[in-house]
Amino acid sequence: MKDRIEDINLSIRKISSKASEKEDVVRFDIGQPSFDTPEHVKEAAAESTQEFQGYSPMMGIDSMRSLIAQEESEKTGLSPQKDEVMVTAGGMGAIFSVFSARLSASDQAVFNDPCWGPYKMISEVNGNNWRQVSYWNSSGELRDEARDAIEDAEMVVVNTPGNPTGRVLSERQAQELAEAASDSDTFLLSDEVYHRLVFDGRHYSPAAYTDDSAVIGSVSKNHAMTGWRLGWVVDDPENLEQYAKVSRSTVACPPRISQYAAEEALKNDKHVAEMREEYEERRDILVEYLDDLGWDYRIPEGAIYAFPDVGRDSWEFCMEMIDHGVAMVPGEPMGPESDTHVRICFGSTTKDELRKGMERVQEFCS
Repeated sequence: MKDRIEDINLSIRKISSKASEKEDVVRFDIGQPSFDTPEHVKEAAAESTQEFQGYSPMMGIDSMRSLIAQEESEKTGLSPQKDEVMVTAGGMGAIFSVFSARLSASDQAVFNDPCWGPYKMISEVNGNNWRQVSYWNSSGELRDEARDAIEDAEMVVVNTPGNPTGRVLSERQAQELAEAASDSDTFLLSDEVYHRLVFDGRHYSPAAYTDDSAVIGSVSKNHAMTGWRLGWVVDDPENLEQYAKVSRSTVACPPRISQYAAEEALKNDKHVAEMREEYEERRDILVEYLDDLGWDYRIPEGAIYAFPDVGRDSWEFCMEMIDHGVAMVPGEPMGPESDTHVRICFGSTTKDELRKGMERVQEFCS
């Protein structure tokens, strides 16, 4: 493992490091909400400190697991029971546990192009093989190349709403991907950490259409709780037992105080609609600027990102753009077919900052 870790490339840090050295840089590179955790959630966490704060159960506090099961039933179309939920130290902790328990060193995982970079990083830490292929053609149908890749793999990973594109799968796409996995006896992992942030259409979980699947959830983005590190995985109890072994050997248990905070967030969630409305307004502002720039892009239907094609090397563009006061993420680390794209996070800035940053981009590109 030492050699594998040494080989992992964290090149994307070049962007944040350079941006941090500059003054007055609009940070479109940071993938987290600009909102603070709601006050009532903080208050619930503070009140919980008067109670016992030792290790929590390895699978999570019972009341937390029950609330997550209810959340998944209401928002994703699944109908899990409490014993089909395992609470984790963040969504990333859930993903790492599933990868570690599900894949042998020689097994292969398939990711979309583009995809969230840590999928590949976790695979490399574990010594798994991975392949990246664009799942969807221009008509929104599953590509034959993707079907072939799924057939040859032990795991297929899907992210909806997606990072970095903001794509939200339609019901047909969710079914199509699930059927391809089921027909190939390939395990499907559905990362749905943005499932409450859908602007156009509604959320469909691919896991609802195949039995051999698991769902990843989190309070990080939906509830502006990135620093609380609280996520979950939904799967059959016997599979959760295997995931729990990984979690036990890495973080021991999910943080107790974060579970109390997350319970309050799930029970009293009016803040989600308010945040989603604000994000949608920012999305609409960004789209106007992207249209003016003439870049090719997909309108984000959810999440907090856009992924336009800037028509040139993404690394060169992003490094030069920092010198002009805007930080973005190059597309190249997210997939071989994405090396002329950049990721713009509209969730991390105010509307005024968004306009300020995009006006700088327009000036640079004029």
